[in-house]
Amino acid sequence: MSAPAVAVILPCYNEAAAIGDVVASFRKALPAAIIYVYDNASTDDTAAVARAAGAVVRFEPEKGKGAAVSRALPMSRLISRFAPPARAPLRRRAPPT
Repeated sequence: MSAPAVAVILPCYNEAAAIGDVVASFRKALPAAIIYVYDNASTDDTAAVARAAGAVVRFEPEKGKGAAVSRALPMSRLISRFAPPARAPLRRRAPPT
């Protein structure tokens, strides 16, 4: 039996400065995951930076995180989802002692 598919959904708007590091962090933590960036009508280079970092980029012209998430969920076949704000740092927990 194969491992369940995991998709990471990152709705974002004008996050060119941060999205590359966010995608890289998820790639490191979940190497088999498909990382989707839903660009919510950004006016900067968010899509290009995300694509260069290895994400699958989709576009949602209707502004608002809800619109991006609503577009993402039915279009992605997923079992797990995680949609933090793009600026949220990923924190690793210390292993139990």
